[in-house]
Amino acid sequence: MSILLYNKVDQNQITRRIDMSTTNIIAKITEIFDTNIEFEENFFKTEIIRGIEHTIIKGKLTYIPSYCEHCGEENEAYSIVKNGNQVVDILIGQFNSKPVILRLIKQRFYCKHCKRTFMAQTSLVEKNCSISTKVKSCINIELSENVSHKHISATYSVSMATVQRVLRSNDFKTNKHWLPEVLGIDEFKSLKSVDANMSVIICDVQTGDIIDIIPDRRKRYLREYLERFSKEARSMVKYITTDMYQTYIDLGKELFPNAQIVIDKFHIVQLFTRSMQKLRINVMNDFNTRSKKYKKLKRYWKVLLKKEFNLNGVEFYKYIHYSKLTNTNEILIDLLKISDRLAAGHSLYQEFLYIIHSSDVKGFENFLDKYLKNDTVPSEFKTAINTLNEYRQEIINALVTGYTNAVVEGNNNLIKSIKKTAFGFRSFRNLRLRVLLRKRVCIKKKSSIEDTECIKDAAA
Repeated sequence: MSILLYNKVDQNQITRRIDMSTTNIIAKITEIFDTNIEFEENFFKTEIIRGIEHTIIKGKLTYIPSYCEHCGEENEAYSIVKNGNQVVDILIGQFNSKPVILRLIKQRFYCKHCKRTFMAQTSLVEKNCSISTKVKSCINIELSENVSHKHISATYSVSMATVQRVLRSNDFKTNKHWLPEVLGIDEFKSLKSVDANMSVIICDVQTGDIIDIIPDRRKRYLREYLERFSKEARSMVKYITTDMYQTYIDLGKELFPNAQIVIDKFHIVQLFTRSMQKLRINVMNDFNTRSKKYKKLKRYWKVLLKKEFNLNGVEFYKYIHYSKLTNTNEILIDLLKISDRLAAGHSLYQEFLYIIHSSDVKGFENFLDKYLKNDTVPSEFKTAINTLNEYRQEIINALVTGYTNAVVEGNNNLIKSIKKTAFGFRSFRNLRLRVLLRKRVCIKKKSSIEDTECIKDAAA
């Protein structure tokens, strides 16, 4: 009898160990680490739901509550008792490209004190939600990458509306009491719903971080937005990098008392480049479209715009419109022989490029003083020179500091790629959130969901 009893006890221990081992295996595979969830004997099956094959894992959630969720009464002397259960389906991820659903039997409890019922809860999922927090984190990670909502929806077997809700659960709040030392401002092509289809991006030039994206670039809207920052925050800004858009310059001088305006070098060079292009086209149009001079000026326009020290004068190749082997340096010499006016404009253009390239402040001032009222300057350059003189101090600031809007332009390219992937956005809010997620959320490894910080706290 004693032997039989010993064998029975031993068998029970073995069964319990097997059950515990099975539970641990399931927990490791599914990443369900809630100790209050017990799995049934036949816990695994497949099921077709809305035409898609799902993996179903069956489990039961139960425990002894310490207090009532409604009245807060402590569970003493069996004041809280079991009162039936409820079956819920929770999407917990994917396995072998199949959606995995945890079919959970949740225990219902009855409080004798307040005479109300409540359900057992698990950390796997938020209250009254059928999608696990892990899946939501994965969706947020995907949203921080340059992938479409449709792709995310298909990958995680959720609706487009769910992806949108997860996206909008992120709340990026801008710190109104801080601004960087070097502030970059630029516009980008936005949505049709935005005035003139243009929005504004402001960045920390030194780090490349996006501070915020503003839907409208009109002066009154920009002023209203920038005035939300405290005077102390605006006083922190020492330099503002921008293009020649007068609104940015005016607001920079008006709202940022300690800031110097820096005109981006790219836009400075672009101004003169357009003048050089205009001169080339005017000279080209003086000739018949079938003439060689016309064809040469039309085909080799890039040679005229290159810095002279970047031209090739050593290696010889065969070029169209040239019977002998030649190089870009010889092509330039040939083009400048076509017109004295073109040669004079090109000399002026190259002189300006060298000054900007070498950040020669004194040379720049001498350049303006020399050509500002010089009648020998080609007419195509006069407007550009007057514009440079108008922004003389802002351009000098650019040459002295070396700050540019390159970081801001890089972020503009990021926005373009996100818009292209999404085939455009109808909601500015969604566009802003996608860009800020892409830029601000740093994820070391996609696979380590548990180590990823909460997306909502990433902007703090």
